[in-house]
Amino acid sequence: MLVCVCKGGTGEKSKAISRSHEVVISEAGLVSIMGGKWTTFRQMAEDTMAQAILVGELEDRPCVTEELHLHGYLDREDPAMPSGHVMRQYGSDAVAIDGLVSEDSSLGEMIHERLPYRGAEILWAARCEMACCVEDVLARRTRALLLDARASIEAAPRVASILASELGHDAAWEASEVAAYTELALGYLPAS
Repeated sequence: MLVCVCKGGTGEKSKAISRSHEVVISEAGLVSIMGGKWTTFRQMAEDTMAQAILVGELEDRPCVTEELHLHGYLDREDPAMPSGHVMRQYGSDAVAIDGLVSEDSSLGEMIHERLPYRGAEILWAARCEMACCVEDVLARRTRALLLDARASIEAAPRVASILASELGHDAAWEASEVAAYTELALGYLPAS
């Protein structure tokens, strides 16, 4: 259930809105799940699959979600694993991200002194998270826009350069990306 929580919405506090899920079967037999929350993903999967088994007349097998781990999961803390922000953000992928720095030391440099992101994370976003523009990286793959909009504007040219190199774009694309991102990010700066 989507609820508008802006002006003209239901007036309910967002925490009071039900976060339960519902499995619905269309007339055509399409099984859909609506609602839910991350912390109940296993139950959501079980409920959805139970309905899919009924509708599709599939073999009913025991649920295996209890043994499945989300991408990035680590079984235990390994002293050989990187620590800090990259480990918390990327889990088991932290090793691969650090490997990018081993291949190109410039990727170990922070994209801005006030932001906790290195160039390697930008490259990782393009290669492995389907980031395709500066806004993708600074607003969605990282929290840079929300953490420090001004710093993210200042980091935009470096981010654009890394993306352009990886994605095969030219200097005109870089300039366009920086301009578009700057226009967006200016709206996040406090009024002066």
